[in-house]
Amino acid sequence: MRTNYLILALVLLPTLGSAQTTPTEIAAASDILTRIEALQKRIAPGETAIDITERNDRKRSELIEHAGQVWDFEMQDLSDHIGRNPEVGWAEFEAVDTLVKVLLSKGFAVETGVAGLETAFVATWVSPAGSDGAVLGLIGEYDALRDIDGPFHGDQHNAQTPVVLSAALSLKAYMESDRVPGTIRVFGTPAEEIGPPAKTIMYEAGIFNGTDILVRSHSASETSRARAGFGVCCLNINEVKYVFTGRPAHQLTSWNGRNALEAAVRFYTSVNGLRSTLRPEASIQGVIPEGGIAPNVVPARTVVDYYIRYPDEVYLEHMTRMIDDAARGAALATGTAVEINRYGEYRDGIALGSLEELYFAYARKLGAPRINEVPQRPAGYEETGWVTRDIPGIGVGIFSSRDTYHTKGMEADGMGDIGHAGFRLDAQIMSAILYDYLTNPVLRQKVAEEHTELQTLLGEYHNRLREVYAPEISEPSSEDPMQPKWKN
Repeated sequence: MRTNYLILALVLLPTLGSAQTTPTEIAAASDILTRIEALQKRIAPGETAIDITERNDRKRSELIEHAGQVWDFEMQDLSDHIGRNPEVGWAEFEAVDTLVKVLLSKGFAVETGVAGLETAFVATWVSPAGSDGAVLGLIGEYDALRDIDGPFHGDQHNAQTPVVLSAALSLKAYMESDRVPGTIRVFGTPAEEIGPPAKTIMYEAGIFNGTDILVRSHSASETSRARAGFGVCCLNINEVKYVFTGRPAHQLTSWNGRNALEAAVRFYTSVNGLRSTLRPEASIQGVIPEGGIAPNVVPARTVVDYYIRYPDEVYLEHMTRMIDDAARGAALATGTAVEINRYGEYRDGIALGSLEELYFAYARKLGAPRINEVPQRPAGYEETGWVTRDIPGIGVGIFSSRDTYHTKGMEADGMGDIGHAGFRLDAQIMSAILYDYLTNPVLRQKVAEEHTELQTLLGEYHNRLREVYAPEISEPSSEDPMQPKWKN
């Protein structure tokens, strides 16, 4: 079976190769990728996007212009204010307080502390024409990066919610003036840069339930769009803390203790030794945030914190099992105990060609800079993946920095002309996409059809990966013919 998949994959590689990351993904899912391509041909997202964006629509043009004005005269300053007052995840108190006050002043009802998260909120506005219409959702973030010099907005999260507000307020004005029924929801999502993933917590608490479409924006070093299919921005991730506990003692009589630091170091070294047994696309990044208290006391507690990443979630589970076993082995060898806490998971999302092409057509139409015409790997529209599997959506990312992500250069661009111009276009494009979804039944039907079919194909994709990986990820057997059989 593996040979048949590989032969088919090699035939399809020129057209489907950029859809996934690894040769194994392409080999395992070649027929799935072919069906995704057939789906795209059937719904013709590129042609639909051109037809929509080139259509003369005065109300939409006014809405796009209004979104730009809201950014220029209100939200740009708010974005810069959040940028100059950075707060790390779970502590974005000033940002949330400011954003909530703005939303309340604009007629939104705001619920704070949703899903048990102190700095998460949902703001809701219902059209005076009634709620019997689409529920339009917009995701905003506001947490800063951690750095030895203090927090900073090197990923431009300071702009995300002001961009959302620019789009939401222009839609609100249109729906009020034209008596269009429907609901606008703004989701304030904290701690994007710190696990556990807040959006997953909110998703599991049902916070996004009932939303018909979700849009968000993010910083970008170029203007590009994703290919339709399955993926996530920064690979599938398991966030795992390994907590070793031993017994304290004075170092002069260390034999009376059990050294948790020795266990952590042995474990850390074992993980490095595992790298050669894992596929080359594996990424394992770890730190030891707790290593003991004093040199003259045997450490009784240490913590090793790992981000374990792989392009697909099936092989990622195999990697994580091997690392878990290495932790148990280190504990056994040192007479300590280990607690394994998987505190966060990021999984593949669903990227929709119907929305990706519409976003990209608006980017071209409005003159977005640094356009990359080559479709990128599917990435869903938000990094936790789970939400995209239930609710269709799109992430808008117009060029907003000459520097790369998580840098001081990106922070500077975010509060300068380059960032301001990119964020303005983000807001305008998001407002236009939501307007089209609200007013165009053909678009809504294509989005629903595509999302439903990709939901089904995602399950089949994972099953194919399990088949292909089975020989290497299964547990070794004592009857394995490759194992030596020793005689007494």
